Amino acid sequence: MTMRCRHVTLAQACAGMVLHSSVSIFFHGIKRCFFPANHRLTEGNLKQLATHRIEFLVISEIETRSPEEILSDTAEATGRVKTIFAGADLAEPTMAALYTQVLAFRSAF
Repeated sequence: MTMRCRHVTLAQACAGMVLHSSVSIFFHGIKRCFFPANHRLTEGNLKQLATHRIEFLVISEIETRSPEEILSDTAEATGRVKTIFAGADLAEPTMAALYTQVLAFRSAF
């Protein structure tokens, strides 16, 4: 079974979803809340996250797309990133690094 990670807003999150990456909440340098990667969310967890004004989570879910759909989605994401950076000077190192990171991030989903 292949898994994929996906970003969801807190409003989209529901009990039973599994965190792909950990969530640490600090307030004035004091850790208030921690959920490890692979933690299955409960309704109580979602209320805690809402209380701390978390905006999004990275969850793990079973990959349901076919290899062709994954390839198509990756090509579409790559096209969007290229459009966004069309006027950018990619010869400039900082801009090239940003482009590379955004492209890697968007292509992962």
